[in-house]
Amino acid sequence: MKQPMKKVFRMTALLASLASLGHAQTPVPRPPGVVRNFIPLTEQAIKAPKPSDWVIHRGNYQAWGYSPLDQINKTNVKNLQLVWSRSMDAGTNESTPLVYNGVMYIGNPGDTVQAIDAATGDLIWEYRHQAPEITGFRNGLGQRKRSIALYDDRVYMVSWDNQVVSLDARTGEVAWKTNRGGAPLVSNSSGPIVASGVVIAGSTCQYSAEGCYVTGHDAKTGRELWRNEMIPHPGQPGDETWAGAPFEKRWMTGVWGQITYDPELDLVYYGSTGVGPASEAQRGMPGATMAGTNTRFAIRPKTGQVVWKHQVLPRDNWDQECTFEMMIINTPVNPSAPDFLAVNPNARRGPRKTLTGVPCKTGIAWSFDAATGEFLWAKATTQQNLVSKIDPKGLVTVNEDVVLKEVDKTYSICPTYNGGRDWPQGAYNPKTNVMYIPLSNLCIDTTARTDRNAIPQYAYNTNNVAKFPAGKDKVGRIDAISVETGKTLWTWETRVTNYSPVLATGSGLLFNGGIDRYLRALDADKGQVVWQTRLPSQVAAGAVTYSINGRQYIAVAAGGGAIANTGLSLTPEADAPGGNNAIYVFALPQ
Repeated sequence: MKQPMKKVFRMTALLASLASLGHAQTPVPRPPGVVRNFIPLTEQAIKAPKPSDWVIHRGNYQAWGYSPLDQINKTNVKNLQLVWSRSMDAGTNESTPLVYNGVMYIGNPGDTVQAIDAATGDLIWEYRHQAPEITGFRNGLGQRKRSIALYDDRVYMVSWDNQVVSLDARTGEVAWKTNRGGAPLVSNSSGPIVASGVVIAGSTCQYSAEGCYVTGHDAKTGRELWRNEMIPHPGQPGDETWAGAPFEKRWMTGVWGQITYDPELDLVYYGSTGVGPASEAQRGMPGATMAGTNTRFAIRPKTGQVVWKHQVLPRDNWDQECTFEMMIINTPVNPSAPDFLAVNPNARRGPRKTLTGVPCKTGIAWSFDAATGEFLWAKATTQQNLVSKIDPKGLVTVNEDVVLKEVDKTYSICPTYNGGRDWPQGAYNPKTNVMYIPLSNLCIDTTARTDRNAIPQYAYNTNNVAKFPAGKDKVGRIDAISVETGKTLWTWETRVTNYSPVLATGSGLLFNGGIDRYLRALDADKGQVVWQTRLPSQVAAGAVTYSINGRQYIAVAAGGGAIANTGLSLTPEADAPGGNNAIYVFALPQ
């Protein structure tokens, strides 16, 4: 069964254009609401968030996706019921809400931000960003609003036309806007983070031949403090790894994944993507390892100074973007799993602060010392044949047999261009020292080509045929992995993709959604489904939990989008409608 990637991305662009048309309609005037008795959210409060709140995209700076709330537990979760819902703007809906002192702040697809009473669903205020009229192609990925940021008395977002926007959290009034440049081809999809008074945002440059970047802005004024590019210019360190390609052909490498922060070390962490087109035959860069691509960076938030970096996939030929979150975790380090790709034999065992997670589409899990970047261990999760080995220092050698270096030759690669994992974030439970990672069981046959489609910087290969790895017939998956040992404790699989971040709670539950419209709760100790409910459309956003007046709520946005349909050609029976965007909030009966 064929699954041409160019059709997927043309469909994405079409959906984005339709969303843009809907967004261009005359907006309904926002109500004159105000958040009463608002208390500014300090950095200290974000460092140690109240269990009743969800004040940052993944629950804390370290991206754990965890809440200690435990009113909803394995015994009573079956009694969850819908308490309110409300529609959202059209577009690809991957939005995670924030909740602070009983108010929900949520970014809608496009450029709408709302403040909502989190107990009732009543709208308090609404802001609609009005971008200049754009003719021709624009970066459709920028209409996603996976996250917004809350800090002090402001709400921050990055608009589709690549402006950092600061809103008054009480009223939704604009405090300032700063244009980062490069629109309509450069935008942002995963939202900003505020660290040490600096608004830090990456860029999605999937359709751009311009150099991509991360920027830091003064949270009070919007003034740009620093700008970090990923790709070296001619004459800069690393230029020699680009096979002599001119800078304007060093396409697409950006940081569109989630950014994390460790306040104790005062380090911000992010990862870069690969390049386009995917194959080196198409790029005309045989053997290039491409410094700056697929690299983990640790930087100072106030200056952008790079403290350490590590390339986790050189010579990417398969769009295996390494821009996804890694979690900051204090843990003993005692690697003992039987399936490691590499372990650093000289790394000190015992307690230390680590940066651990699955940063790339390859599905390979990595662990580094968070302060120094010292490599600790790496292991595969889903089936992959792209990396042949990793040495004791964490240096990667790719598999020459699957490098796309011959035109019109078909290569069998695992995973697909959509990855063994994609942007949906994992979760971590500090009670058990276990992380839970959403994954996909998929491989693909692909043929390198030299012609280019209407978006030359993002042309993929052709005749892509999706298939299951040997022994698999289910696409969706969650792995539970010990952060201390690296051992996989259990694997849960489901027929269609569960393209949704994972939420972990103090009662030992995991919440996760799927394109089959289910929101599920799993027993985090056993990997078994203990509750599920079916929503009107795909769940491709992260659930959160919060409490008001002692009542715990579970909230999730639904609606999905084109890329969420990973592997759908292999599961034609799936009932997976998209659209009908809305947020749904559940609680136990009173």
